[in-house]
Amino acid sequence: MNKFIILTNKEDYQTILENEGLHIVETYDYYFFDQLKAKYSIAQVLSDDIKITLVEEKNGKSYINHIPIKFFESFETIEGAQEELGELSGPDSDFSHLKLAANR
Repeated sequence: MNKFIILTNKEDYQTILENEGLHIVETYDYYFFDQLKAKYSIAQVLSDDIKITLVEEKNGKSYINHIPIKFFESFETIEGAQEELGELSGPDSDFSHLKLAANR
């Protein structure tokens, strides 16, 4: 099975990347005016039965959601996920606001 998804981590919410049903392929840092705004990870889905855990911190409270993988947009190739990530990072799709993170 080749299926890839894009996961996002921002200051106010975190996607738990440690999941036996995922393999993180690449992580990109998104900068806006030299300030880190988000981290995008492209992950290969190893099992369709997993759930992705999202943790949101708001007003001193933590909210935890477990979302089935079927609700995430998926791509058949890593290149398809990279293309979508390019679209997310800006209209020119050249990854100009993204930097491949050293730690994957």
